[in-house]
Amino acid sequence: MRTPAELTVFKVQQAIGSMAIEGIRLSAQTQRTMLEIASGQVSASEVKQALIAQYTQKASA
Repeated sequence: MRTPAELTVFKVQQAIGSMAIEGIRLSAQTQRTMLEIASGQVSASEVKQALIAQYTQKASA
């Protein structure tokens, strides 16, 4: 039997694999971020806001 943490990792790996089948390759950082969201370490809203801030700063520069 898998622990909840192992099950979360498995599900994220399955999602990453499904995306790869469709031709979508994810960076290692994006894969880590997906795992952090799925495991509850960070919320999707927090990640979204960080990305918006990052790209807003780049567009302003």
